[in-house]
Amino acid sequence: MQFLFNFDISLTTIILLSAITLCVIFLLTLYRCRIARIAKHQQVCSDSISHLSTDEDGKSRIDTSTFGNLPTASIIVYANDETSHLAQLLPQILEQEYTAKFEVIVVNDGASESTQDLVSELELRYPNLYYTHTPDRSRNLSRKKLALTIGIKAARYDVIVLVNANSRINSPYWLSLMTRNFNDKTDVVIGYATPQPQDDTSMGRRRRAFDRVAEAVTYLSAAIGKSPYRGFNYNLAYRRSCFFDNKGFSHSLNLHYGDDDVFINEITNSHNTAVELSPESIVECHFHGAKETHRILKRRYSYTSRFIRKGARFFFGFSSLLFWAWALLSIATIVLSLPNLLPTAIVVALGITLWIPTILTWRKAMITLKSRRLFITIPWFVMTRPFYNARYKFNSRRNYRQHHTWIKR
Repeated sequence: MQFLFNFDISLTTIILLSAITLCVIFLLTLYRCRIARIAKHQQVCSDSISHLSTDEDGKSRIDTSTFGNLPTASIIVYANDETSHLAQLLPQILEQEYTAKFEVIVVNDGASESTQDLVSELELRYPNLYYTHTPDRSRNLSRKKLALTIGIKAARYDVIVLVNANSRINSPYWLSLMTRNFNDKTDVVIGYATPQPQDDTSMGRRRRAFDRVAEAVTYLSAAIGKSPYRGFNYNLAYRRSCFFDNKGFSHSLNLHYGDDDVFINEITNSHNTAVELSPESIVECHFHGAKETHRILKRRYSYTSRFIRKGARFFFGFSSLLFWAWALLSIATIVLSLPNLLPTAIVVALGITLWIPTILTWRKAMITLKSRRLFITIPWFVMTRPFYNARYKFNSRRNYRQHHTWIKR
């Protein structure tokens, strides 16, 4: 077979090349721009911060007076026998540079004596620290929802900020940055929390890192685009009044989970939600067994996703289909056009045009969200993520009973 470059291209090849071009145009404009929202929004958040000076550790001091009158706030810390993490976290919260009054309520899931002793000791130094717990005998309800409900009912202030005990806050301005978004129109502020890359050293860590970022890009870009539907309870804020107006978690009492997706889906709309992504506002979360924790969270969100808005997930699912359409159409074009190499050259050029900007945009999103930085593996993860998601969705629905409380709806 003699290979050649011939401008005499068949109609079938022209149609295939046109279809490939349309796929590339859609993915480069709409899909890539959706991912790019994350880095752009962080830049917007950062540009709105006025820095006063840099301290001896190289960290910038923020002028919080530019945020206006910050609201009084109640920080609810959910703890489940995590005393060592809590001992590090509480001073990081209690010593925030905040111009308004705030309180910290530790909700101990189960009455662990070590957690209670720790809080009792810190209460002597911090008068705005309080303690409560869930009854250890309450086993037939969602314990996380019960704990949050107890904490929110105990709160004195209207703005509720949620964190977990196994978190780390690296900036004294975290609380100011989260609550600065509240105004007459804003009732919910969605922040971000990220596991540290060095905590996950098991096989498959790159896949898990990409999946976490892809999931975050999906719900954060939707919220930035005025279509919020979920958050992450390691860094989330909303008004106490919204909680009670919605009758708390009453609409999902039959589910063990859903406190940060089903509930947020219920109380958010296109006008009342803000996203805070400034680097100083991002919280670190530390898991024992990062691989297993990822599996558990993945199964939970895969199950509860049926109860929340599907627009953003449909968009990314459709984009995944277009990537496969691009791949199959490219292969078909190359095979059908041989021995003419001109269509092959066009296909390769379109592939480079598609993937280089896409890889760079994903990499920038991963840097923005403080994740593991990937490059050459991104195309593989993008192409295979629908199958990865499908596996977890199947497993979560096969074991549906573990997602439900005893309450029947």
